[in-house]
Amino acid sequence: MPRDTEERALQIMALRTEAAALDSVLNSQHRFGAWSADTQQTPGNCFHTALALIALRPFGANPRVAHAARRAFEWLDVTRGLENHWLWKWKFRFFDRHVRFDTARTGWPWIEGTISWVAPTAMTILAYRAWRRDTSRLPIAEAMLIDRACPGGGWNAGNSEVFGVPLDPHVDFTAMALLALRPSPRGDAAVIREALTYLSGRASGLSSIYSMAWAAMALSAWKDRAADRLMRRLEERLHETDIDNLPVRAMSLAALALEKPPYLFQGGQR
Repeated sequence: MPRDTEERALQIMALRTEAAALDSVLNSQHRFGAWSADTQQTPGNCFHTALALIALRPFGANPRVAHAARRAFEWLDVTRGLENHWLWKWKFRFFDRHVRFDTARTGWPWIEGTISWVAPTAMTILAYRAWRRDTSRLPIAEAMLIDRACPGGGWNAGNSEVFGVPLDPHVDFTAMALLALRPSPRGDAAVIREALTYLSGRASGLSSIYSMAWAAMALSAWKDRAADRLMRRLEERLHETDIDNLPVRAMSLAALALEKPPYLFQGGQR
């Protein structure tokens, strides 16, 4: 059984099972409510906590799962990026001008005590939606994703520009952000359009099953014309691959992407 929370969560999503993987995720939750990247280490990690929540959602009627989810959301409710703190606002306004973003638009960090990043913010938005849990933070978090979009389309890990130089987007972060923004009427149409153009343009050259799966889910969610073509390429790539040597996270994501609709299309809802 892998110790990686991401692998265990994706495995549960793909198999819809309450077997050993489910117990393992529940047993690895910290007392303060979060999960870590490695199930045997701290600190709590927003990205992995959100993935665990999405994986647990189909079993929400289980009292143990419901209790774990309540504790996890209580931790996420009070965990936020430091850029919205007055001291950091002052720092970014007057001293640290090497990066470009709106400090009023904050989401979730990877770990406590750091600024907001794209992946944990996107996954946390999906987790709140999957559990239909209300929070006033979602509109601000969505605005943070819009603000952090790269000038040429898509998303990098956190910021879009450093030292005046635009950063290159990444397929997986772009896909996560697009999935998080899809149901929202607050998303900026130009940002979404540019991100889809970037992702569809990259689709034909992808070889990583992990990246292909993320891209396929996002393009399908937005009904982009490149989605069906990428799905076929993903199936072909799986047929060409030695499945026994394929990482669990890549195999699980591929299975989720090939569902109709993809599992993360609605943040893990069915």
